Amino acid sequence: MVPADSLVDDDALILASLIDEIPNQIDLVVTERTFKQLAAREIVKGKHFYEAAFSMHPVRSRWLPFLVPRAQLAERVLETSVALALGRVSPDLLKPRERHNGWLGFLGEAEVIRRLAESPRLDLFRPFPDLEMVEVLARDNLARRLAGLQVKAATVQHLNGEAQIHIRTATLTKDPSTWVVGLAWRNETNAFDEECLLIPAAEVPTVAIDTGPTMEINFHPGTHRTTLLDPYRRRLADLSRLVLDCTQAPFAGT
Repeated sequence: MVPADSLVDDDALILASLIDEIPNQIDLVVTERTFKQLAAREIVKGKHFYEAAFSMHPVRSRWLPFLVPRAQLAERVLETSVALALGRVSPDLLKPRERHNGWLGFLGEAEVIRRLAESPRLDLFRPFPDLEMVEVLARDNLARRLAGLQVKAATVQHLNGEAQIHIRTATLTKDPSTWVVGLAWRNETNAFDEECLLIPAAEVPTVAIDTGPTMEINFHPGTHRTTLLDPYRRRLADLSRLVLDCTQAPFAGT
């Protein structure tokens, strides 16, 4: 059964398969448009569903033209043989690519989520797709107030001890319930520094260098020099408590 409101692209393919493999298994490969034309409709607790049923060895079935042996599944989806499809792929597409920034960004978000999960009062949500300012949404489940976080991680450079954090200018917001968490990764310890940044998004332009496409924050964790970032330096170990306080910011969402 497929919820009717989940079918939003008539040209998208639906692949229906059994979880457990069986001998001579066949799968259903059909566009959403055709699926809606052929499937039975059901209403369960006021919600509309489409339903399809077929056997593994059909002789007569409305789904027969769309049933594909498992061994031929790739050819049906690609609409050509696997060998021909691979021949059309640009060799550059298959070359290994540098992924340090993506890896570190994911690691930073995972670290923040782990820290926030230490507080039973915080419910955590991950917006999808990850295109907006807020990457982690924290909700105080008692006060029912929100704090949106953008997590940025950068590697501390050996020469100057700074981690350069870049924030896309186009995503910046003045919403007082949105914050930037800055983490500094230390290669020598294979861990994040015990100091982090927690900056209201609206105040990022006051402490960052405007490069046009991005705002650049030069974070020097552990420095004893006075910098514009001093009001935003925090202990990473305190992050869950600090974000809980952030949910109480004026005009925070409910």
